[in-house]
Amino acid sequence: MGTIVVLNGVSSAGKSSLAKALQEAADESFLIVAMDDFVGMVPAGRENDPTWFPVTRIDTADGPLPRITMGPRGKLLLEAMREFVAKIAASGMSAIVDEVCEAEAISDYRRRTSDARLVLIKVEAPIAVTEQRERERGDRLIGLARDQAGFLHVGIDYDMTVDTSTDTPAGLAREILARLAG
Repeated sequence: MGTIVVLNGVSSAGKSSLAKALQEAADESFLIVAMDDFVGMVPAGRENDPTWFPVTRIDTADGPLPRITMGPRGKLLLEAMREFVAKIAASGMSAIVDEVCEAEAISDYRRRTSDARLVLIKVEAPIAVTEQRERERGDRLIGLARDQAGFLHVGIDYDMTVDTSTDTPAGLAREILARLAG
């Protein structure tokens, strides 16, 4: 069985950069499975349709914020992604998963990969940092990280937490790999 490292965090927390750094630094050959790649398979312009991943606005103390929800096809797509990850693990390969998921999806990963080594890493950064990254990237919904920060990690027990504002992706990758080796 392979090792599955799930990097879970809000939008623009630094998961993708960290996944690449982990892959480069590891002696083991890790595949990267990114949620954005799966969502990118949806026909262009339809990803926010009600059946896929509709965006709504919610009222908060910080003002209105965007929230991405999951339609029935979006749910099926992300279940297929988790099954894909499970198949990778069952085949003996290892993967780094770049995800934004709540406790229910983490439980599904645990169930599907019960025979593999599953390592859950909370990837975080201060809200001011994630919001700056949202603005700089230009392809993110401004305020999405702030919304997700309020609920994303509830009910999830992580093996490790990293703050991407405190070190480079390469430095954090070394820290994670040391933990995996220990």
